[in-house]
Amino acid sequence: MKTILAQDLLPDEAALWWLGQAGYVIRSAGLTVVIDAYLSDAVGRGSPEFSRQYPPPMAADDLEADIYIITHDHLDHLDPETISSFRKKEDTRFIAPRLAAQKLPALGVPAEQTIVLNAGETWRAEGIEVTGVFALPTGADVLDTTGYRITFTNGRSVYHTSDTQFHPIVLAAAPKSPEVMLVPINGKWNNPGPEQAAEFARSVQPKFVLPNHYDMMALNAENPAVFKWFCEQQGMGSCCVIAEPMQSFIWSS
Repeated sequence: MKTILAQDLLPDEAALWWLGQAGYVIRSAGLTVVIDAYLSDAVGRGSPEFSRQYPPPMAADDLEADIYIITHDHLDHLDPETISSFRKKEDTRFIAPRLAAQKLPALGVPAEQTIVLNAGETWRAEGIEVTGVFALPTGADVLDTTGYRITFTNGRSVYHTSDTQFHPIVLAAAPKSPEVMLVPINGKWNNPGPEQAAEFARSVQPKFVLPNHYDMMALNAENPAVFKWFCEQQGMGSCCVIAEPMQSFIWSS
């Protein structure tokens, strides 16, 4: 976390660090945003076949954020162990869809720090705007699943699709031309596979597209090179960035 916070950024720049699975830290305009951090092995403890294949890149109690976004209530997105260990709950605004938000008080998140933000709704604060984006739930247990578009006052923008099924309504509802798109490619449990994710990216037309949700669990894995190949077939090859956990990706206007 110290490395992330020490990264020098120009006023028009933004940077993100992939935490693995669908988790990120994003910095821009003087703000630090965390989304779907999974820094434990909560899934593996209940289902050993889905244990982590590599250790968390940082300890949960070292995590820092001005804004902490949760897309839905699956353990690898709303991680109770990470949130319980997160030390700065009283100084951080938590954003989540309505059912996921109901889980936060039991994890120590103060009610006054929680913002319920569903698809189609927007929250604004100094330096940032966050808009809920429609996602098609991947299961009946997460019917409030929501993607989020984050736009900083310097113009930098990120669209995190959340876990979502690939469907024409999802494509129609997605924001057009965000600078960075973060999309799952695992192709299992109703998430898009590499080919569908590349079609999704072509529809959205981001400046950069980064795949996720393929790296951490052996039974939920995919080869990101396959996604890159399909991006090339869609004319999106130069936009595709295969990130490494905890390596900074910096972009500007």
